[in-house]
Formats: sequence, C-alpha cells, structure tokens
Amino acid sequence: MEKIQTSEVTLRIPPSIAADIGSNEIIELLLDKALGKKDLYKSKIKMFESKYGTNYASFKKKTEKGDERFQEWDDLLLWEGFLLAYREWNRKYKDLKLCMK
Repeated sequence: MEKIQTSEVTLRIPPSIAADIGSNEIIELLLDKALGKKDLYKSKIKMFESKYGTNYASFKKKTEKGDERFQEWDDLLLWEGFLLAYREWNRKYKDLKLCMK
C-alpha cells in the first residue's frame, strides 16, 4: 500500500460527539467534501465541452489561433480554472483515500 505524508490536526469538539466518531469517520467526511468539489468542477468542465463540442486543449489551440472573441477568451479562462480546481480536488481525494486505515 502506498504511504502518504500526513500532518496531525487537533479538533476541539464536544465530548458527546468525540465518543461516537473515529478518525476514519472524519476522513470519510473529508472524502465526501473532496468528492463533491471534484464532481462540481467536473460538471463545469463538461458544460464547456458540451458548449464548444471539444476538449480544453483543442479549444485553447483554436482560441489562440483565431480572431479575438472576448466571450471565448472569458470561457477559456474559466474552463482553465475549473480544470485546475478539478485536478487539485482529485489529488486531495486520492490523498485522503490513502489515509484510510
């Protein structure tokens, strides 16, 4: 199994909750958040793929070569941001999965 570098975090929660929750449950909650963010950005990416009928790399090449269309440039910047955010949350999701015991 792959090892991942971890950091220890101290949470202050009411004793009634602390007695009923384990570290894996906290990691599962974080996994759910990461999966939700990942899926959100993936849906934004798919929206642009559907709108322009292509993937990001092809759209970027077409946009950089063509006439300046401000809406396409704006969409290109948003698309790139969504792609970067998706990659980041996907990485976080994979890292969290490695923390499960």
